[in-house]
Amino acid sequence: MSEIHCLRCDKTAEMMTENLFLGKLEKDVKKNVCQDCWNEWNRPGGVKTMVINEFQLNLGDEQARETLKNHLRSFFKLPGATVEFKDYRT
Repeated sequence: MSEIHCLRCDKTAEMMTENLFLGKLEKDVKKNVCQDCWNEWNRPGGVKTMVINEFQLNLGDEQARETLKNHLRSFFKLPGATVEFKDYRT
C-alpha cells in the first residue's frame, strides 16, 4: 500500500482506497489527505455537516455544491481553494 503526506495534519499515512464519491476532486483528496482527517470531515456531525448548516447549503443547488467543495479544499489545504476555512465548532 502506498503512503501519502497529509497536508492537513502534516503526517505520513497510508493512502485511502475506498470510494469517496467526489468525482474529479477525489484523486486530489486521496493523494493529500489521511483517513483520520477525512473522518473528521465526513463523519456524522463532522466538519462537512458544520459547513452545510453554517452556510445553509441546499445541495440540490450547483452553487451550493461548489461552495461545499471550496470549503473542503480549504479545510484539507488543497490547491485551488478560494476561501479561508473558519472552524465554527470552537
